[in-house]
Amino acid sequence: MGRDNRDDKNKIKRRKVSSSDKRTTSQSSSRSSNSSSSSSKRKTSNKKSSGRFKGVKTVALVFLVLLVVGVAAGSGIVFASLRNTETINKAYLDKKTYQTTEILYADGNLLAKAQTSNKKEPIDDLSGISINLQHALVAAEDERFYEHNGVDIKGLARSVLSTLMGNKQGGSTIPMQVSKMLITSQEQSITRKIKDIYYAFEMSKTVSKEDILLAYLNNFYAGRGLYGAEAASQGYFSKKAKDLTPGEAALLMASTNNPSKYSPYTTDKLNGSETKEDLENKLLFYTNTADDDLDEPTEIELQMIDKLYSWRLIDYDTYIQLKKKTIVVRKAVPREAAKEKQKAILAKMLRLGYITQEQYDKEVATPIEIKLPKAKETVVSSVEDYVYSEVVDSLMEQGYTKEEAQNMYYNGGLRIYTTIDSGMQKNLETQYNNRDNFPGSRDSGDGIVQPQSAMVILDYRTGQIKSLIGGRYVKGKRTLNRATTPKQPGSTIKPLSVYTPAIDTLETTQSNAFSDARGGYKFDKNKTWNPKTTTAGSGMMSVRKALALSSNTIAVKVAETLGDSYSEATDVMMDYLKNFGITTLLDSKTKEESYTDRYFPSLVLGGMVYGISPLEMAAAYGTLANGGTYIEPTVFTTITTFDGNLLVKANPQENRVVSEDVAYVVTDMLQAVVKEGTGKRAAIENMAVAGKTGTTNDALDAWFVGYTPYYVGATYIGDDAGTGEKRQSVMGTSSTAASLWSSVMTPIHKNLTPVEKFTKPDGVYFTKINPVDGGTSSYGVNAAFIEGTYPQRATTQAPPVQNNKPEEEQPNTDDAGDGDTPPEEDNTETPEEPTPPEDTGGNNNGGNNNGGNNNGGNNNGGGNENNSGDTPVDNPVENTEQINE
Repeated sequence: MGRDNRDDKNKIKRRKVSSSDKRTTSQSSSRSSNSSSSSSKRKTSNKKSSGRFKGVKTVALVFLVLLVVGVAAGSGIVFASLRNTETINKAYLDKKTYQTTEILYADGNLLAKAQTSNKKEPIDDLSGISINLQHALVAAEDERFYEHNGVDIKGLARSVLSTLMGNKQGGSTIPMQVSKMLITSQEQSITRKIKDIYYAFEMSKTVSKEDILLAYLNNFYAGRGLYGAEAASQGYFSKKAKDLTPGEAALLMASTNNPSKYSPYTTDKLNGSETKEDLENKLLFYTNTADDDLDEPTEIELQMIDKLYSWRLIDYDTYIQLKKKTIVVRKAVPREAAKEKQKAILAKMLRLGYITQEQYDKEVATPIEIKLPKAKETVVSSVEDYVYSEVVDSLMEQGYTKEEAQNMYYNGGLRIYTTIDSGMQKNLETQYNNRDNFPGSRDSGDGIVQPQSAMVILDYRTGQIKSLIGGRYVKGKRTLNRATTPKQPGSTIKPLSVYTPAIDTLETTQSNAFSDARGGYKFDKNKTWNPKTTTAGSGMMSVRKALALSSNTIAVKVAETLGDSYSEATDVMMDYLKNFGITTLLDSKTKEESYTDRYFPSLVLGGMVYGISPLEMAAAYGTLANGGTYIEPTVFTTITTFDGNLLVKANPQENRVVSEDVAYVVTDMLQAVVKEGTGKRAAIENMAVAGKTGTTNDALDAWFVGYTPYYVGATYIGDDAGTGEKRQSVMGTSSTAASLWSSVMTPIHKNLTPVEKFTKPDGVYFTKINPVDGGTSSYGVNAAFIEGTYPQRATTQAPPVQNNKPEEEQPNTDDAGDGDTPPEEDNTETPEEPTPPEDTGGNNNGGNNNGGNNNGGNNNGGGNENNSGDTPVDNPVENTEQINE
């Protein structure tokens, strides 16, 4: 067809004309002449027709070529998209529906399933879901659902055409949407769409229509963090999915199209005009943090809090948090856009015969009625809270957004293999449920038991958290995890910031003696501050005994040996604390002293701006137990998908802080705290124990941090009740913390091989010294020394007089004073009562806790350090040197 007939080789062969033909030719010439004009007209017309035909042929040719190329390319995409596909059946859909994130103990047994307000609540069969919701789904999403074989060709073609015309229109059937929910992803791509079409066809071959509907209704997202029919029904209407009306069903289906735009309600502030009926079952609470987009509560909102409490719409715990502004309240308000979308779906239900005209009229006229479910006040495990935060952070480090990481945690069917020992965790929770372990336990009037407490136990050789608890009788609504919240550490900071650096210089040993009397400080700032003694203050005392009795004056004097100037000494202490894994130091050389921890009262006596969490304190002491090597605490080993694909593997940071020799000598000194000093109540029979007590001003916080040859544990006790009320002292102070530590650790070590001594490294030897003045002696205690160091003198004290009284008649003064006075000391060594500072040197972040409200750095003292706002405001504490034992 495309050849040119003018080409010579294509000319028509004509026979020659003879003479006998001339007449015929002549006769025909006249006929030709007569027809010439009409022939010319036909040629012109044919040329025009030929031009049009050639244009159509060209378009057809191009289309054919494009079609061939498109089919080839499309086939490649299809084959690539379907290279790895799953076999689809009901069991597979059920597996996907019921998969939830599991948190596993170290032994592989189930610790918990991810608990969340948006947890799916799958229903086993359609009888548990209202027929109204089934009809609303078909009307809204796929009205030919019962007619097609997985893909609605007509609807899909209409969708493509509308999209080409610039009007985006969905063409996905219910099976295609089930594929997107459970099998493929939310990714907008041709590849995903091809897979959804394939799976929809396969689904329709192997799964019944009813089971496909059930899969959709168990998994659709209805907004507000609600997944599936049952969770959505409870979350919006406080009723079961089987009881939904046509209007409620249409509202839920309206939300699936665009939950942020069409979910049944939005939120609004309280304006002060609301009645109890306006707000009943319509209150929502949000954590108020510095980086959220919530406005601070207005005066009207704060006034409404009292009304809410008087109407019994909130409990006292919620009232306290609202008043402190740690949470804010909003009300649920019906969304107009949702009502319009509901009407459109109801109209389709009417057209399809699913509802009558009477039902349609009634539901359209009925306003949206939101009824939020009551909060479940169940006791929850602090372990789950901590695992959640660590897993989300780890997934974000892998490149996921926070929203993606949270969704993976709650709905991704992850397997989180934790380091938690099931037996140790159960023992810890049992001990915390025993009120006898908390002398002076009381209800604070708001249902929260006081004093509160937290504890963390680590395997210091691996950094693995073996058990953790963030409070006593912690309710689900409370966000405070005291195990990870910084608290002022008191004298538990001394071994980390003072005595380890001092021993590491190889110039200070256990036998070095300092005066425990007030005064005699080297640096001018300390002379001005002039902290008082917390022991007898009557003479020389060895470093060993000073740590055992927690002398403040000697701790300051030992810290002064760490540098030639005040700033050099603080530099050293800051560096050691950072190497011990303390992340909550407020380090500034330019800010005022009340806004920095680069200050002796903070670094020596523990009056820090923020404090240290029990978790970080346990890891820091675990460094000493682990021969001087710090290992970052971890709560999980691996995170995998439900089918075993590895997502994250824990890789804890390690760094050497001090040598084994130094760590062992400090360990020996900390054993003296338990054998000879303030920590006797922490002793475990037939087990070596090293540790340190700590008490802050007015005994508002009490600590014991200790370790054995097996584990390290940090125990904190403190009063954090009320709002605007003075915190109460911990009865028994740090002796209570030491007793609690022993109560928890004794059962844990019961079935372990007794070890009465820590393993001594080769570079350490023992010699006897007098524990009082530190001189060499034929009597006294065996003290550890690093080779090359030794006691500088012989003791000048006479041997002690033997007391022949039976042991049970010996006086026990362990509870004298603040609870940290050792049994062998009399009441003359009880710390002095607090008095106002003599000059501005005592007014600092370590001691003058002006109000005790630490919310990000304005904590001038040692009393109240709770950043979460969960602790009441205190009266001013007046002297810094009592932040110790």
